[in-house]
Amino acid sequence: MTFEAIQSVNLRELVVEQIRTAIIEGRLRPNDHIVENALTSQLGVSRTPVREALILLERDGLIVSYPHRGCFVRNFTSQDVEDIFTMRTALENFAGELIISRLTEVDFQQLDALIEKQRQAIEAGNFKEVRSIDMSFHEFLIDRSQHALLRRNWRQIVAQIAAVLYIRAEVIFNYDEYLAIRDHEAILNAYKARDLVALRAQNERVNRRVAEECKYSVEHIAKGRA
Repeated sequence: MTFEAIQSVNLRELVVEQIRTAIIEGRLRPNDHIVENALTSQLGVSRTPVREALILLERDGLIVSYPHRGCFVRNFTSQDVEDIFTMRTALENFAGELIISRLTEVDFQQLDALIEKQRQAIEAGNFKEVRSIDMSFHEFLIDRSQHALLRRNWRQIVAQIAAVLYIRAEVIFNYDEYLAIRDHEAILNAYKARDLVALRAQNERVNRRVAEECKYSVEHIAKGRA
């Protein structure tokens, strides 16, 4: 019986996290060439964990690789955005079906606390924290499903969502961050009412609006490159 060395796994995951964060925060931009040698030098690691990390990031939809050309940060199209947010709607609606009758008062209190924390981050102008809390709100509901495949599929698209939301923030100046507060309150009210029809309507409304904002943003970036 053999086991993979824990140190190697941890190193690979650390490389994945650094590259993923750089993409989500816009330090690595769409179409940027990711050069293995440069990464190994900057991160102080061998080529093996870098190559493994790039394979995982391609699986998660953040980078693309081409034979004889190498790896590049994914350039999201309008269709990519449409696919991401229709999938997000389906996953969140499925989670709602599983959990709407079993969320507890403690769960509602925790969700209310996340909304208040997000409001405070907006008031403080900490928009990196705002986006992080936004994702935490939705991820809390997904995790409460205790459905392994649902949670896995959610985590596979969550970094893509974060990446296109960064593009939105870059393009749409003075974006009304309180829209997300009102969205979360509407979603939470549907859960509190145990109203699945209302919940589905809110999930679809929210994801449709955000998808249109992100589609506008990626199209704007694409026109700037033309």
